[in-house]
Amino acid sequence: MGTFWVSMEMSEPTRRRDSTYGRAAIHVVRSVALAIALAMALSACMVRTRPPDVSVELTRPVVHTTPDTADQMATALPSRLRIVTFNVHRETAANVIRGVRSEPVLREADLILLEEIHRIEPTADLCSPACALAKELGMHAAYAPGHMQGDGSDGVAILSRAPILSTEVLELPDIDVHINSGRRVALVATILVDDQPVTVYAVHLTNRLTVAERRRQMMPILEHAAHVTTPILMAGDFNSSPFSWFHGIVPIPFGHQDAHLEKLMRANNFETPVTRSGPTSRVLGMKLDAIYTRGFATSAFATAHASDVSDHLALWADVELRRQHSVAVADLPPAAAPATVTR
Repeated sequence: MGTFWVSMEMSEPTRRRDSTYGRAAIHVVRSVALAIALAMALSACMVRTRPPDVSVELTRPVVHTTPDTADQMATALPSRLRIVTFNVHRETAANVIRGVRSEPVLREADLILLEEIHRIEPTADLCSPACALAKELGMHAAYAPGHMQGDGSDGVAILSRAPILSTEVLELPDIDVHINSGRRVALVATILVDDQPVTVYAVHLTNRLTVAERRRQMMPILEHAAHVTTPILMAGDFNSSPFSWFHGIVPIPFGHQDAHLEKLMRANNFETPVTRSGPTSRVLGMKLDAIYTRGFATSAFATAHASDVSDHLALWADVELRRQHSVAVADLPPAAAPATVTR
């Protein structure tokens, strides 16, 4: 009997500690549940709507030609070219121009893909920051609005030193992350590289997705690419953070989602040449952006600060077309969604 009471007395501190831990756990669960409930209640007010006008904005460089210079106008990009992807974080046209012009590695690029381009609308003269940058650098550009936010639309853009022959917009699955959900698109363009057609994809996936959700949002792009016979350049902000997410709200340390995404890309016959680029985000040193290729060899890549105008770094790569790919321009399908806004 004495032993029984000694045993009970020795376990009392343990019981009190377990009780404290139990109350703390219940408090955490209740806090998480409350956060989810509040987020869901507010989500209806925080969903970014579809833009009234979803047509592609096209910009062409103003070139003053003479009979002596007309033949010098670029109709195709060189076989060795530089591609840049840069999430500009909804910055103004002036800041986007300042960031890109601040570094030769960016302003001298042949292809520039931009994410989170914010175009104020409606205005009398619709010209997105992609349009303004193209005019500044003497490039062609295409901007595809994704969703409305604040005083305008946010979307993705492709800038090229050679003409953009066709454009197409791919609607991506709408995955409800409860806060700041919105329509996501990928912009597809056809551009000549060394007189060979090349398909270019500009991509911006939703933030706060699980591995399975990111795979689902990528599938329309990968299914489209599976039927493309040209070489491919794909780049953008894939939001492959080192977290998974519970109901799109609560972050769960998971490892590296970029590794899962790159495994998916390799399984779909893409090369992942910038795997070792390092962080592309200033927040937590995350690697969110990437460049994927098919039919190109990559010789160099790195990030650039672009005058720190964004919360992302710009990511660039030098690539060269592999000659085994050969598709005639006449064999290309017509653009599925012709652009209707021209600058």
